[in-house]
Amino acid sequence: MMKLTRRDREAMARAIEQLRQQGGEDARQIEDKLAREPWEKVGSFASYSRQDTNLCLKPWQVPPCWLRTSDDLKAALAMPNDHSGRRAAGELVRRLLDAGLSRYEPDPIGALERVEAQRAKAASGKPTPTEHGGNELNARQRSCRV
Repeated sequence: MMKLTRRDREAMARAIEQLRQQGGEDARQIEDKLAREPWEKVGSFASYSRQDTNLCLKPWQVPPCWLRTSDDLKAALAMPNDHSGRRAAGELVRRLLDAGLSRYEPDPIGALERVEAQRAKAASGKPTPTEHGGNELNARQRSCRV
């Protein structure tokens, strides 16, 4: 695994916490992993789990957190758009990194939306929809459920 940045560790910690908050088997599994495995491995697993859910990935599709190195990213961006989603994952990682975020963000699209909303607010001085209780993340999650 590549050397993790502070942002990577923070994103992984959020992913672990989200699995804990889900309760049930997810919480038991993450606690068991934390007791037995290195934190970085558990954080990577948690990020994968949350990205899989939040991005509505098919079993054969690649999540952003699997593109761990700059070489992985470069290879993914060189691929055609196909069923594996590798190029799409690469494009998402590039957007995350350009926004100062981590490839391990548990909800990559939501994180990018928050950054864009913060930038728009800073530019306009007006509050964003999420500051007034907007919940587009849950709407997006519901829309990908079959």
